[in-house]
Amino acid sequence: MGGDQDNKHEQKLQAVLLADSFLNTFQPITLDKTSPKVLCPLNNVTLLDYSIEFLAGAGVEELFVFCVTGRDAVEAYVEKSTWTSSIKVRCVKDSSVTNAGDALRELDKRNLVQSDPFILMSGDVVTNVDILPASEKHKIRHKKDSSAIMTVLMKEVGGWSVSQDTHGDFAYQTSSIRNLNDDLIVALNAKNPEGIRILSYDSSPDHTSYTKIPTSFFTSNSEIELRNDMLDTGIYICSPDVLARFSDEFDYLHISKFIANSVAEEEEGLQSKIYASILKPNEYAARVHDPRTYHAVSRDLLRRWCYPIVPDNLPTGYDKLYRYQVQRHMMYIEQKGKAKVGRCSIIKGPGMIGSKCKIDSECNIHGSVIGNNCTIGKNVCITDSHLWDDVTVEDGATISESILCSQCVIKKGATVPRGCIIGRGCIIDETITLPEFTRITLFEDADADDDDFDAFDDDDNDDDEFSSSSSSSSDSMSDSNSSSHDKPKQSNKDDNDYHKISDKNVVGPNGLGRVWIPNIEDFNDSDDEESDFDSRNNDDNTSKKSLDVMKMQSIGFDPTNLFLKRMERQIEDDCLSDEEHEDEKMSNDEHEDDFDQFDYAPSNINEDGTIITGRQAGVDVVKEMKMICLEHETSSPIENLRIELNSFKFSQNASFSDCVTGAMLAIFERIHLTPDISAGKFVTNFKNELSHWGELLEKLCHSVEEEISVIVAVETAATSGGVIGEVLSREPSFRFILQTLHSEEIVSDEAIMSWATMRREEDSAESPRGKLFLQTPTQEFLDWIEEDSSGSEDGSDESDSEED
Repeated sequence: MGGDQDNKHEQKLQAVLLADSFLNTFQPITLDKTSPKVLCPLNNVTLLDYSIEFLAGAGVEELFVFCVTGRDAVEAYVEKSTWTSSIKVRCVKDSSVTNAGDALRELDKRNLVQSDPFILMSGDVVTNVDILPASEKHKIRHKKDSSAIMTVLMKEVGGWSVSQDTHGDFAYQTSSIRNLNDDLIVALNAKNPEGIRILSYDSSPDHTSYTKIPTSFFTSNSEIELRNDMLDTGIYICSPDVLARFSDEFDYLHISKFIANSVAEEEEGLQSKIYASILKPNEYAARVHDPRTYHAVSRDLLRRWCYPIVPDNLPTGYDKLYRYQVQRHMMYIEQKGKAKVGRCSIIKGPGMIGSKCKIDSECNIHGSVIGNNCTIGKNVCITDSHLWDDVTVEDGATISESILCSQCVIKKGATVPRGCIIGRGCIIDETITLPEFTRITLFEDADADDDDFDAFDDDDNDDDEFSSSSSSSSDSMSDSNSSSHDKPKQSNKDDNDYHKISDKNVVGPNGLGRVWIPNIEDFNDSDDEESDFDSRNNDDNTSKKSLDVMKMQSIGFDPTNLFLKRMERQIEDDCLSDEEHEDEKMSNDEHEDDFDQFDYAPSNINEDGTIITGRQAGVDVVKEMKMICLEHETSSPIENLRIELNSFKFSQNASFSDCVTGAMLAIFERIHLTPDISAGKFVTNFKNELSHWGELLEKLCHSVEEEISVIVAVETAATSGGVIGEVLSREPSFRFILQTLHSEEIVSDEAIMSWATMRREEDSAESPRGKLFLQTPTQEFLDWIEEDSSGSEDGSDESDSEED
């Protein structure tokens, strides 16, 4: 008995590193099968090295690196690398695996993992966490309760929010290391004596404003915390039972899906208990999910937020080749092959300059990482960018918020703006300016040469692709020190082939590379990652959706509108309780007499005495919406205003009719009328305003009802007194405004005729509205509309008769 305990105590700690993220977010870089994401450099250190260095420091003695895409390149890299003698690294290769669930099922099938616990980790994680205390607590829990099978390492990073400053501009707040599609909500029992237990794990709640928790959890837990400020770091302490659970449930494609389903089970005996270990404030962990988070993690390391994982403390083996020293402005300069920097060049950090670089005079480099053996010409400007090894940037070029892969060339005077990726071996010709968020590559899409299914992730392969990457991987290793003008090897292409596939209208006549365009289906291969763009652009074409998602994952993307739309959806859903799902019917009943809507007192009470559900007492929604419109800056996109109006509408259970009324009243106030202005000048100013506001009115008018409200708003302004009322009620101003709205297609014939019918039936000739309606110019316009409508109907009837 004692011997068995000793053997168990001496059992070596094992870890599983998933070298594939099973996502597409680094394409087209990862179309190069010799460059899977884990072999990409981050601050001049291969991403895989950060993970293995961490696991070696955590006491892991045997590591299984599971790789799919570029598996031969990963294996070759592992074999030639020098690790500490305390850890043994083995590659597990399988070309048929397409998701993390399949990878874990394959590991269970091979019966490789024996240690209890073992560490499961994504290969794109960078961390300095001390995992040993969490591991010890997990062992104690699992020994007491066999259903406690996993501990998730989580970090507090804050939630997201959108605010508006005094100038009307929107600004967002979110953690830079958080994937923009990540809106994780977790329910935790922090009072559990065994540890912080996860009771709910909702990884994609952004399409609703709520998350579901079984009611039975409230009877068995005295306190439950709902948190939306937590980041799943991609590090898990697991018992071997986790692998068995994946084998039992083939619908678990992702680890997040496994966690969500496991904690949602209500029956106590069937639950798999999963706990959270929250990192200390001085501990850091983040995943390099896409180019945007790649840049964020790079910046964090440069700012020493992940100490001791910093550029001047390199992983094992690097110290034999390189030695970095931090200098002024947080710049890390390699010392063994110190760069040559020309006169009058300004270099500011946080940033890095690798070994044997040549930087000519009068350059301006700010916040960028320069790889080894890079050549930068005169008067070059590089901002917030990443240049990998052997990159050439010629005189006068400008690089902003982009990634330039190894061996690419940017020629004289070329401009690479924000969000771009220039693939290995590509050339941007002289004076060419690329569009923002352009991705250039020399490699073919994963499905170009086969009929296999395309999951559009970093791991799309078939056996033929793997066999070709095997031969090219060794070439890539030997070519790493070759000339920067060597072309990537793929399918035995020569220079003529590359020129044939190049988009010369984009990269220039002497450029090399094609524009890579993603496919929207490729972004939807994950159950737990739905794009905010997908949910809002149902009518857009596939290419537009794809490009939107790609931009969202790029360096330099501004997610303000994305968060505004997410907030709008959540507010909308928050207002739709079960008894309010008939809100369309309520809206119709509420505005049955729209023409008198401006006569009510500011209140949450309808004219019939009923309470307007969700309406705050004393709120004049039309007045509030008018003020929102008046505060709008025309330099800002009108879409931002639409989102704000829509959010306020839902918060007060208002209608689109209220929105268009407030907007129209605001337009008239913004014209700044004077009593002596002529009708012609007034209409000219009104048309100028419509050039900006017309789009808003069109989007708010969902039916004839809203179009009628536009006319009623003009009518109300004309009868409300003041300068606006005086100018609008003076003939023929009202008719001109009505005619302009009709010609701009904001109001239709049907809306005008319906309004006219209501006025004839309801208003006396002596009332202010009646007098306005009976003005001769107005009646002449209505007669013209009636004749035009009847003429169209007669023409339609005649054509029907001819067909008969």
